[in-house]
Amino acid sequence: MSSTFKIAVALLVLCTSVASAVQNIKVQGADFVNTVTLNRFQIIGVAYQPGGSSGFNPGSGVDPLSNGTTCLRDAALMQQLGINTIRIYNLDPAINHDLCASIFNAVGIYMLLDVNSPLPGQSLNRGDPGSTYNSQYLTQIFGIVEAFKDYPNTLGFFAGNEVINDDPSGGVVPPYLRAVTRDLKNYIAKHSIRSIPVGYSAADVNDILADTWEYLQCAINGSTSDMSRSDFFGLNSYSWCGTATYDSSGYNKIISQFSNTTIPVFFSEYGCNLVFPRIFSEVPILYGPQMTSVMSGGLVYEYSQEVSNYGLVVLYNNGTAQLRGDYDNLQAQYNTVNVTLLESQNTTAIELMPPTCKSSLITASGFYNKFDIPSIPAGGQQLIDNGISNPNNGKLVTVSQSTVSAMVYSSKGGLIQNLAIKPLPEDQSNTPNGTDTSGSASTSSSGTASPTATKKGAGRKNNVGVLELVVAVALPVLICT
Repeated sequence: MSSTFKIAVALLVLCTSVASAVQNIKVQGADFVNTVTLNRFQIIGVAYQPGGSSGFNPGSGVDPLSNGTTCLRDAALMQQLGINTIRIYNLDPAINHDLCASIFNAVGIYMLLDVNSPLPGQSLNRGDPGSTYNSQYLTQIFGIVEAFKDYPNTLGFFAGNEVINDDPSGGVVPPYLRAVTRDLKNYIAKHSIRSIPVGYSAADVNDILADTWEYLQCAINGSTSDMSRSDFFGLNSYSWCGTATYDSSGYNKIISQFSNTTIPVFFSEYGCNLVFPRIFSEVPILYGPQMTSVMSGGLVYEYSQEVSNYGLVVLYNNGTAQLRGDYDNLQAQYNTVNVTLLESQNTTAIELMPPTCKSSLITASGFYNKFDIPSIPAGGQQLIDNGISNPNNGKLVTVSQSTVSAMVYSSKGGLIQNLAIKPLPEDQSNTPNGTDTSGSASTSSSGTASPTATKKGAGRKNNVGVLELVVAVALPVLICT
């Protein structure tokens, strides 16, 4: 057999593994469920917004999923950490995300995506939502759908994040959130080959939390086909700090509050940083029998160290990175999780029917309790019927490089050797695997980039390059689609 033929066969195998991708996840009752295996899917994840606000600069073609070199490094570290999901907050629908999405797909990591951005006109104004609910806004959020709907590892879209965060916003925002959810789901139904869940990420504010959940999870007229109903409900909760317990953290109250949920509920952010080091002692409880009957996991805030001091990893402008003790502690806690138990399906949960929307579901006097959802704004239905102009449709591409070229250091200062992604077979999602990344590091005396270089986000961002999309070999170019 010629060497050229062997190379061609190897490339075909690579294409096949990338194209087959992870299996889609659907919502079934109060659970996320793998559409092929029918196993329950529990979110084991982190928030991913490297560079913070400076990591999102659409005018310069930069967002968290725009640089393949960065994504390769981070995906390798996330795979060893043991996560299966990332949440990305700010994205530009015009940027090419193919390589980053394909890298995360290859290692079995799903993406939960916020459709809004901090730019003017690209989110709802919580003080006057009607003023920003227009066709320009819909074009933005539909653009995010177009950019990510064809990636099999797109788990879902957040229609909003903490838009309702106090009593005044609770009095005006709720019907607009249901309108945005309806519009997103109608657009997906018209333009995507598969259903993709749409939900909400809520602030942990006692006065409005229960009413927000009740308002979004009920079905108008009791119809299970109500497109304005949220498919899932995320909660940004930081109530477990240090050595708290199930009771002292208030987790017992959270389980009691959501015990009759008919949609998946999970922590869309968690990981209090009021006590250091963060030991993440809540992880075994979150993924244990006290909570998994109700909760569908959670996302630790956050992957990269920013000014808010929640990071698991410090990223530097020269492309190097260093793990923090938080990474080691979280990895150790993940390694205690019984994945087989997590994947066991709850027959009762998947058969639950939503409550019928009615004003009596709402308890706070100032919270909006009518279900007169706003009509789609002028021009919006045309966008749904015909699609947005010149959509940027993402697709999986060949991931031709697995080894991380950047220098990555353990929390103890040693250089981590042979860091690479390990593409998963059989369409698997990533799970905690007992890896101890801190123990796999060794110091190196060779000349390397220093981990004490300017921290990413603290200075001007350097161009660290982009991975090649295909392998250069002496035979016809092979393209995987």
